[in-house]
This record gives sequence, C-alpha cells and structure tokens, in this order.
Amino acid sequence: MSSLSRQAGRMPSRALALVPAVAAGVAVVAALASCGSTDLPSTRRTVTVTVDPAPAATGAGAATPSAIPTAAATSADLPSAMAAGPQRGAPTSFAEAKARIDRAKPAAGVTNRFVSPTGNIVCQRSTDSTAAACEVAEGRIPPPLPSICAAQGPKDIGRIELRQDAAYPVCNTDSIRKGGEPTLPYGSRTKPSGTTACLSEEYGVTCVDTATGHGFFLAKATFVTF
Repeated sequence: MSSLSRQAGRMPSRALALVPAVAAGVAVVAALASCGSTDLPSTRRTVTVTVDPAPAATGAGAATPSAIPTAAATSADLPSAMAAGPQRGAPTSFAEAKARIDRAKPAAGVTNRFVSPTGNIVCQRSTDSTAAACEVAEGRIPPPLPSICAAQGPKDIGRIELRQDAAYPVCNTDSIRKGGEPTLPYGSRTKPSGTTACLSEEYGVTCVDTATGHGFFLAKATFVTF
C-alpha cells in the first residue's frame, strides 16, 4: 500500500478527539429541546377553606336579610372561616382585622355607606339583620365550596354579608349600590356607629362586628371570612 493510501484510510488523531465533544453537544441540544417551556413553574390560583362551623341561624330573616334581598341565599351550615383568591394583604383573623381598624383614623362624613376609592367596592352597615355588607362591581369570586351558590342562579360570589352569627359569602343577583355613596379613603375607617366598623386599604375593605367577634375582607377576586 502506498503512503498516500495509508494516509487516506487513517483519520487524524485531532479529528478523533472532536467526535466525543460533538456527540455531547448533540445530546445537550436534544435534552433542552425535549424540555421546552413546560418545565417552567405555572401560576395556580389558591383556594383554601378553614372549617369552623358557624352556629345555625334562626329566624325568618337569617337566610336572606330583608334590607339586602338576594335571589341566592347562603346556607347556615357553611364554615365561618373561609378564604378564596390570592388574599394579598388580607387579615386572617378577627383580632388582626380589629387591630388594623383601631389604628386607623375615622374619615369625616363616612358612616354607614361608602365606596372604595376605585369605586369597585360598595358597603353599607346596620340593616335589619345584617351588621355590614360589601360587594364588588368587578371581580366576582368562584366559590370555594359548591354549596355556597344555589343550583339556580349565579355561580360566583359578589357580596359578603356580616350577619348576627357570622360572615357569609353571597352569590347575589341584586345590588346594595344606590349611587352617591361617599368615598372612604385608603387607610381610613368609618366613623364609630354601633358595634361595626370598616377599614379601606389599597388591598381591599375589611369590616368587623365587635359584638360577635366576626368579620370579613373583600377585594377584587378575593375574600376572607373569620
């Protein structure tokens, strides 16, 4: 065999050294291609329910307050502590909510009816059987329990009612909004009136009833009852 033939049949040692590196690179590219974007963490909506059964309501007005009529009455067997949505900035207990309210200064001219600075949340206090109620215009909330909404009617929560025994989410068809309600500025509370008080914050609105030790937090797409 001539020297030219021997050189043609033998791969240079430098080329042989490159083969493992090329193979490794192909393997890495293939692995990355197989992962794609599916390995990125996805955001999931948090819905939690803390079971603490509320005492059964009594009386004809317990299920549907006459001053705040609704087509979808809530059940007296619902837990008194529930939460749904992101709950950003929400108090998690009556004690925490009351402490925030106590630290805030009352807003002049705001007593029993008000709206949040954005106008999305409207509230009223001291009705016949409801100590306080707030509802959202936008950002209704899917119920954390299917029993909250009636079989016939809305399938999401638009209002929270603080009644004589607990705070109840309501899949309402009506509205407590009348128009012309004064604005409760962020960081301000309602003027003292009875045993209820409400606080407006950038996160949402918190209301408590010191006579019952219950309350709620409501914001766009989230609520907490305690």
